[in-house]
Amino acid sequence: MNINELNKQEMFEKIFKEHMKVETYSKSIESLFSIRSKSKIDFAPYYQRNYVWDSHKATYFIESILMGTEIPPLIFFNSKDSIEVIDGRQRYETILRFMNGEFSLTNKGLNVLKQLKGFTWDSLSKKHRDIIDVFSDAKIRIIEFRLVNTPPLDVLLQDKVKKEIFSRYNSGITPLKKDEIDNAIYDNDDLSNFFKQHYQDNPRDKELVFKNFFKQPVNPVVDYPIAKIMSFTRRSLVLALYPINYYVRGTGRTNILSKLYEYFSDTNVENQQTVLNKYFEKIEFLNKVRIYSKEKDFDNNRLALECFLWGLHILDLEDIEYVDSDEFISEIASHIHENISYYTLVDYNFSSEIMTRFLSTSEFLSKRFQISFDKYITADEETKKKIKEFSKPEESSTRLAELESLRLSKPEPVNNSIDDIIRVMTRRRYMIRPSYQRKEVININKASAIIESILLGIKLPPIFVFKRTDGINEVIDGQQRLLTLLGFIGEDYLDENNKLSSSKNHKFKLRKLRILKELNGSSFTDLTEEERDKILDFQIYVVEIDAIQNPYFDPVDLFIRLNDKPYPIRENSFEMWNSWANVEIISEIKQLKKSVDEWFFIKQIKKANDRDRMENEELLTSLSYIEYYRDSSSFPKTIDVYQKTDRMNSRISTKGRISALMLNITEDEDARKKFKKAIKDVKNNIKKIKFVLIDRDVKKEDLADFLKSELDYVFSGGNVHKGFRRRIQDFYFLWILLEKLNFEMVKFHRLAIKKEVIEIIRFIKNIPEELQENNLGYKQYLNAVNSFHKKYKKAKRTIKLNEEEKLKLIKTQRNQSSLSEAPIFLGDEIEVDHIEPLSIGGDDKMENLGIAHKKENRQKGSKLN
Repeated sequence: MNINELNKQEMFEKIFKEHMKVETYSKSIESLFSIRSKSKIDFAPYYQRNYVWDSHKATYFIESILMGTEIPPLIFFNSKDSIEVIDGRQRYETILRFMNGEFSLTNKGLNVLKQLKGFTWDSLSKKHRDIIDVFSDAKIRIIEFRLVNTPPLDVLLQDKVKKEIFSRYNSGITPLKKDEIDNAIYDNDDLSNFFKQHYQDNPRDKELVFKNFFKQPVNPVVDYPIAKIMSFTRRSLVLALYPINYYVRGTGRTNILSKLYEYFSDTNVENQQTVLNKYFEKIEFLNKVRIYSKEKDFDNNRLALECFLWGLHILDLEDIEYVDSDEFISEIASHIHENISYYTLVDYNFSSEIMTRFLSTSEFLSKRFQISFDKYITADEETKKKIKEFSKPEESSTRLAELESLRLSKPEPVNNSIDDIIRVMTRRRYMIRPSYQRKEVININKASAIIESILLGIKLPPIFVFKRTDGINEVIDGQQRLLTLLGFIGEDYLDENNKLSSSKNHKFKLRKLRILKELNGSSFTDLTEEERDKILDFQIYVVEIDAIQNPYFDPVDLFIRLNDKPYPIRENSFEMWNSWANVEIISEIKQLKKSVDEWFFIKQIKKANDRDRMENEELLTSLSYIEYYRDSSSFPKTIDVYQKTDRMNSRISTKGRISALMLNITEDEDARKKFKKAIKDVKNNIKKIKFVLIDRDVKKEDLADFLKSELDYVFSGGNVHKGFRRRIQDFYFLWILLEKLNFEMVKFHRLAIKKEVIEIIRFIKNIPEELQENNLGYKQYLNAVNSFHKKYKKAKRTIKLNEEEKLKLIKTQRNQSSLSEAPIFLGDEIEVDHIEPLSIGGDDKMENLGIAHKKENRQKGSKLN
């Protein structure tokens, strides 16, 4: 078939199947960031998200380079005219910003080279030229895509190809969670491993901790999350050592808790069994409290039980013995039930809510045992000194002279076929899941995308293997990719215990492929021999780090550096839509954001270093989505509104539907036109909001600040307290109130509307106590919204006059125009219209009708006579 006859989708698929060339090479930082190279590289094409790394993450990355740590490759697209960074903008720009002197290295970001704290590129160049040389000589691996043997592509098709590559390198990322990072950090901690082994040997205790202190899922739990349970265990063991007024501040909380745990672990090396026994005595006791509450139909929850776990630890510190009695169980259960509002799950992470529940617990136990909890709440002088000591940055334990010996010695990556890798894994011991690794987390959709990438020839990131002195090959990074390959092909592997193991997605079938759609539903055996060979012959880079050549190598450190992605691109976010949705739509949303972001924002970007996750563009996209489906009776509602005790809440019903719509408008021209109209409707609604906010004379140069402060005033229900910040639901509630109102109605009644909107929002944020149960607040809210809309609803025009009625009205007007009092007769070009226009609240009644000359009536518009 002639290329010109192919439709765009077929051409798009043909490009990936036949015209994509992938090349891999390495460049030194000095070469990559030379003036000539920089002039060719576009590191911020429009489909990339903004630069979001803070100085700590940037520092951590620079330290990784200095330590010789292998870093993920940069993905380039070479279009002859320029080279675009498809994946790796954060890494590329961090190096560029560091070399330009735009940030200094921070203590928090430096994990090993603490002595470099405060240094910039210039100060390092003057004082440590050798370190600059190490940095400049460091090699960056690059995977470069380019199109070959194709006729010139139109801009949109080439754009689609680049965004498809970008999406494949970003949508498959499953970043480490906090508990998974902790699991790696404490891999060699004796007390952690003692508890972990206990949980493994005593699954009931693991279940007890989960049932008492974690949010319970809807479906029964098959495998309790050990990493999360261990994080909770470590925190709860030392929380009593951390005064609550320091804990609620949040500043440095994670760091101090970590140091408190390390101190606690070091001081209990000899009595780990005692620590464990006493811990589970408390867990068993609190489990009885939970069961008793359930039997008595008492209110109880995980936050209350966590507070009492804290309180029981304090009784231990005070050498107070308590009896595991029915009476004590009943007293605690009754206290929680009677004071359940203090243990509310609503906004439970707010500092005020945290302090409230711990105070309630301390008051109960203080009164019950006649002891003071003051130092555990506010800290005495001795505790303050300890906290201050723990807050100090760690002294550097690594001399810069030792840097060369610490740098990783590694060979160049070796290109191995998938077939070779599988054969090695079936005969040699592989530790695919070392103790610091997480469990298999990749789902079948993401696994299918990896197989599709292989079939399309898109290069996968390298696999990192640590060759230990005992002969075991430890997979540091690439576990999820290896398990995907093994699972799809249906092969088992020999684990570290010489046992055959298999992937959780063993022999899975391909699902939701975006390009090779004809393969959806296929297993490995369903593929043609050519397709199977393409998978088995596919080349993957393997970086093998030999323990003998790297005696100081820490696999846990490399695992964290490779997997700790602090700001991953979230699914169903503008950062993701920006990478693949229609360029015109994305451009219009960005233009709208730029025109209103001085005052209409969910997050204000004040400084160059402020992290911009495109939240404001995401807000405008969400509002456009609401407008798109506003008059659609066949589509489910776009906003959920519900009551949470003393306040109303709102949210987008299903965020995934926005992604589905963004995909639809990318492929369907009619849907795209409709969405463009929705963006215009959003712009008009924002204009309405602006009219409502302005209720006095404001100079042009003061207008943005005025609108910003007035919008805060409205969102706060007329009470902008210290610490107030806008929430996404504030915009949704304002949208619900104003989107239906006619523009002329808003202009004419703007002052009254503003007052009524503030009253409704005040109710939304502070539902009276008598309406906090049985959804009474929600019913009151609906009444208020319906009354508001009814009051400002434009009446429909239904009255039509016949000739006789027109003559009668003209006579009533004494043959004078209702507008100008000019003479008027039945034979003239006349129009019947409303004296008070419907658009500003006039009634469609006979007494509100007047007859005027057609020309003057048209010129009047919606003005009052």
